Amino acid sequence: MDFRLLGPLEVLDAHGRPVELGTRKQRAVLAMLALEPGRIVSLDRLIDELWSGEPPSSAMGSLQVYIAKLRKALEPDRPPRTPAAVLVTREPGYLLSVPPGQVDLIRFSTWAEDGSRALGLGEHAMALRHLDRALATWRGEPLAEFAGYGFAQPVAARLEELRATAMEDRFEARLALGEGAACVPDLERLVEAQPFRERLWRLLVLALYRAGRQADALAALRRVRALLADELGLEPGEGLRTLEQAVFAQSPELAAAVPGPARVEVREPAVSPPQATDGLIAREEMLRLIAERLAGTRRGRGGVLLVTGEAGIGKTRLAQAAVDEAEARGLATAWGRCAEDTGAPAFWPWLQVLGSFGQDTAGALRLLSGEARTGGGDPDTALFGLHERVLKELTASGEPRLVVLDDLHWADASSLRLLSFLAAHLHRAPVLILATLRPEPGGDPEQLRDTLGRLVREPGTERLAPAPFTREEVSAYLSRRDLTDPALAAVLHDRTGGNPFFLNELFRLLDSEHRLDAASLGVPAGVREVIGRRVARLPEPTQDLLRCAAVLGREVGFDVLAAVGARPPEEVMSLLEPAVASGLLMELPDGFDYRFSHALVRDALYAELGRLGRARLHLRAGEALESFPGVEASVLAHHFGAASRVGGAAKAVDYAVRAARRSADQHAYDEAVGFWRRALDVLDAADVRRRHELLIGLGRALRAVGDVEGARTALDEAIRIAADLGDRAALVSAIVVFGELAVWNWRAYGESDERMAALLENLLAEPLDDRDRAALLGTLGVELYYSGTRRTEGERLAAEAVAVARTVGDPALLTRVLNNYVIAAWVPERERERRSATEEMLAVPGLPAGAEVVARVFRMAHLLRDGELAEWERDLARCERLLGEVRRPEPEAMVRIAEAAGRTLQGRWEEAERLAGEFTALLDGSSMWAPDFPGLITLFTCRWARGRTGELLGELVARAEHPGMVPLRPVAMLAALDADDRALARELVARWGTEIRDDWSTEFLTVVWGYVAARLGVPEPADLYARLAPYSGRLVVSGMGAAGWGSMHLVLAELARAMGEVEQARAHARQAHETHLRHGLDHWAGQSARLLADLA
Repeated sequence: MDFRLLGPLEVLDAHGRPVELGTRKQRAVLAMLALEPGRIVSLDRLIDELWSGEPPSSAMGSLQVYIAKLRKALEPDRPPRTPAAVLVTREPGYLLSVPPGQVDLIRFSTWAEDGSRALGLGEHAMALRHLDRALATWRGEPLAEFAGYGFAQPVAARLEELRATAMEDRFEARLALGEGAACVPDLERLVEAQPFRERLWRLLVLALYRAGRQADALAALRRVRALLADELGLEPGEGLRTLEQAVFAQSPELAAAVPGPARVEVREPAVSPPQATDGLIAREEMLRLIAERLAGTRRGRGGVLLVTGEAGIGKTRLAQAAVDEAEARGLATAWGRCAEDTGAPAFWPWLQVLGSFGQDTAGALRLLSGEARTGGGDPDTALFGLHERVLKELTASGEPRLVVLDDLHWADASSLRLLSFLAAHLHRAPVLILATLRPEPGGDPEQLRDTLGRLVREPGTERLAPAPFTREEVSAYLSRRDLTDPALAAVLHDRTGGNPFFLNELFRLLDSEHRLDAASLGVPAGVREVIGRRVARLPEPTQDLLRCAAVLGREVGFDVLAAVGARPPEEVMSLLEPAVASGLLMELPDGFDYRFSHALVRDALYAELGRLGRARLHLRAGEALESFPGVEASVLAHHFGAASRVGGAAKAVDYAVRAARRSADQHAYDEAVGFWRRALDVLDAADVRRRHELLIGLGRALRAVGDVEGARTALDEAIRIAADLGDRAALVSAIVVFGELAVWNWRAYGESDERMAALLENLLAEPLDDRDRAALLGTLGVELYYSGTRRTEGERLAAEAVAVARTVGDPALLTRVLNNYVIAAWVPERERERRSATEEMLAVPGLPAGAEVVARVFRMAHLLRDGELAEWERDLARCERLLGEVRRPEPEAMVRIAEAAGRTLQGRWEEAERLAGEFTALLDGSSMWAPDFPGLITLFTCRWARGRTGELLGELVARAEHPGMVPLRPVAMLAALDADDRALARELVARWGTEIRDDWSTEFLTVVWGYVAARLGVPEPADLYARLAPYSGRLVVSGMGAAGWGSMHLVLAELARAMGEVEQARAHARQAHETHLRHGLDHWAGQSARLLADLA
């Protein structure tokens, strides 16, 4: 095509035929774009020029019509839904995408410059050829039809100057080639038309002189001198004066050389500057660090970079800069964008990343998406296998890679766990993960907090925190736009807080409203108001489509949007053009889909929708998406769930159930929990049978993530529903889930449910297959544990469950009921039987990793009590390895509690206190009955050993007041005694009593009471001595861990002394001392040595 501006605006097609360009305003749009081919002309500038700075409300829509018609005229054969190739949308406006040579103005400028350059080199014939070609492009006065538009006048004047200079260069070349006489007539006409161009007069004088007309040459010099004096009061310039002297002197130089051309700068028409990288102002140090990390990644030292900052601070811009740098260094790159509230499937960012790396990661992609299965049978083992596969395929090729996880705060829990797993290995691999996130809770606050805590402890993890712009940096931002108004910089900084995105949006708004010189005027107070005002400038149909798009999420499928907006595809593309040109929306490459330029843009549009409007749009989105193949159930569950009050509830339940089951297939158990809960939230209250089904699904999912308390609550309700319905099968299905593998009792301390026990007994009274009978017997055994008089019956039933399960031949069932027995039989006199059950659990074929951790932690307490410290260390090491597979808080907390018991026995107090902090944090929000109990026991032990119990006394007394913290009460009394506050200790005894319950805490609390009784006289020392004497050969351990208090002989010695049995006390003290020395328990050896000395 040929675009002609040097005369009436004209476009010729490939066949040389003129193209119909439409109305004057439409032609003006094309003229502005053709003046700057390949450069973006902003939307605001086009509107301002077309309507002289006073656009009507319909301006944006009218401009879009002009653009659409021009596209049709310029590309009449373009197929529908094919992006325009000539008149292209590019933020913040449009550009004419044609080679420069297809615009006559560019051809003229290029040839004129070539001619001037050849003239300067003395290549006169070549110069003449170039200049003839340049001047031949002119067909008339440029842009004359647009004289009323502001853009046309300066451009036309500049072009006339360029043409005049080219004509002067051409005469100079002709004179050098000996055409002086032929040039005279044309030069005479030109000096008459442009009498004040001194270079023309110089050329005329030379032409006359070289034509042998010296007198005429002198007469011409007199004419120009008189003209300048009379009209302007000026003397001729130096060039004319020098030439006049040479003519008078008949200088031979006049024939031998031509004066050099008066150089006039040849400038192309003004263009919009390229978009500045505003977000990278003041980021030089971070870019340097990123470059260093990328260099390290190429050498096989990857890791994790966390870029943390508020919305709009420039995190994604920094990530894009990292990607650009990585690609320049030869690294492969991939983006994974986390989605907020769009029903994205589990592992969504990782699915994008693995898909980007093609065949290298195809196997991991199939596993992550649920298309293929891992070999592991239990959730923990399967998840570990999946994580291992992702790590292997990401790193196997040895190719250095940069992975960007954008908006990590919205990541699903499964994606966060995978990141945590990978981070532990990437410091030795050529893969760097750069994750951007806001310092706000996000989609799964607890898992995010846990993941970040793990990440910062890993080698190879660093944090970057982009700061808001200072006032000086705002000034630097403005200087890139040729603005140096300090007052404006101050106002923008104050109103935006230096937030780059807010600053950029506010600048665009004020620029479009022509208020950049009005620093004293009020500006919008918030980024949403700014975005709202920018959106309001768009045509109303475009605004409607943007609201539909906001409901679909940050990334918007074109076909889906067309369906939701109920508009033909081509109309949708046309209507979205202004949004793309305005920078609110981006066109994604390789297709027709869109993406909001920033999450804040989408948030602002979504927030504008009222609840009813939002629900209706979600319903339309869900109904539209149902017709598209391959749409994830999670996405449909999200949209119908948001539309549950306007007719989407039934479908929301169905799709949430599908999504929950698919998540479980992907080993994304946290997400499965979420979908089961969504289904329950929108289910019709009258549909109790469906609620029963959903509650069982929820219970199983909660079990898989280790939330025993949450599972109990869900299953309790499912059992009540089944009982009320009289549905025995439904009752069994719920109760069977109830007693699955658990770390501890699913009831709070001291609580039992008689109704549940009765239901179990009724079911067991009727025929059952052995599998269900064993499961129900074990469940009933645990249910009766806190029932008081029936505890021993529960122990017997749990033992029966083990016997039945051994005949079934199901390893999972046997593991489950052995676990039930360990909990049901947790009393001091069953130490040997419980250890035997634990050993049998460890011998079960194919024992899952999670079950092995539980069994080993139980066994570690037995090993400590029996003084098998070397074997205890081996079990601890094995548990540490298993935690690599079972990456959940509760199993890790169990291991840390068990470890703390060993470290307190060894007198490693600082290490034990650190462990207490770790496991207390891990248990925060868990299903344990009192998550701070074990930590308080550990801390008391450490402070007691160092004479600092007074530091904890107030906290211990306050927490022990809680009904669920009964086991802490004797510890608080001992703390009062150790702090020399016998009065408080007696008061606490009077307030709380001295009951010792028969449960898992019995042995340890009897020891605590023993130390209390030895100093206070209550409870009766002889009674306590009788209870503890059978276990004199053990070391003292609190439950399954948390603290170890040396040999049982030590407390027996204290009690014997309180009873007046001094010889007996000495014997126990000697045995305690020998035990402590034999096991290398230095602190406790010191304690027993001092006691022996006191008894001497």
